[in-house]
Amino acid sequence: MRTSCRGAGMPCEVIVNVDNPHEAGLWAQAANASEGTLVPIFSANLHEARGYNRAAKAARGKILLIWQDDQIPPGNHSWLQDLVRLYDTYPRLGVVGMRTYRLCNFKEPHNRYGEPAWAMDPRTGVRWTYAQNVDFAPYVIRAHMFQELGGLDEGMSRPGDCGIWGDWELCQRAWAAGWQVGHYFLRGRGDDGHEGGTHVGDSVVKCWVRQQHVASSSYHKRYAMYYRYAATVCEHVWKLNLQTFTLAGDCPYGSHATRWPDNCTLASGGATQPLAGAR
Repeated sequence: MRTSCRGAGMPCEVIVNVDNPHEAGLWAQAANASEGTLVPIFSANLHEARGYNRAAKAARGKILLIWQDDQIPPGNHSWLQDLVRLYDTYPRLGVVGMRTYRLCNFKEPHNRYGEPAWAMDPRTGVRWTYAQNVDFAPYVIRAHMFQELGGLDEGMSRPGDCGIWGDWELCQRAWAAGWQVGHYFLRGRGDDGHEGGTHVGDSVVKCWVRQQHVASSSYHKRYAMYYRYAATVCEHVWKLNLQTFTLAGDCPYGSHATRWPDNCTLASGGATQPLAGAR
């Protein structure tokens, strides 16, 4: 990660949430040798939501990049420059996902992956899309927005549990507060070749069954009248996409994969209005 930052000519710090106590000594040594660019936060198995929140409180940068330890950044550094251009150009863009996304959650049966259908954004030279929800991780957030919204909701999972649904819940608060959410496909991102901890042994049931049920129930109860609210966000995202981009491929709306009543044609006068509560 430091290599990517150097190549992009950007000052960065790497804050590591050290959940495994037996690794503490190694991370302390690495931090001493890093001249201040590596900051370990020792959490003793607090896991995702609490770990991310603690790390964010220690961060000094304007942009937070939530990264997971089994992921490896691309060999080039242009993706960091793309992110900065997006944030500099769109002042209300608060969250950018770089893994999977949904244009409209309750109208799509599966997450989307890969390049969006739109052509390159002429304002930034970046190919991206607005989205209702984006997933961990990589997951990019404006630091002051993260603080303004109170960070990730730690009440949706117990200490030591995975943070599933916390990414989508933060997206909903972002939209409701007048921020915007987008997706940028991080081409060339790799991994360490091993299954993630939540996909091994009894952690599968612990995360993707039990915690999935607990968090999704909390998510829908919290947003009473959820589908009416979600439909408002989805229409807002649809209009933003059609007003901002031109198609480079098949229309992502009105297809079998997206049960959306409209297509990629915006009627004249279809201006996008701020969501309720937006500033």
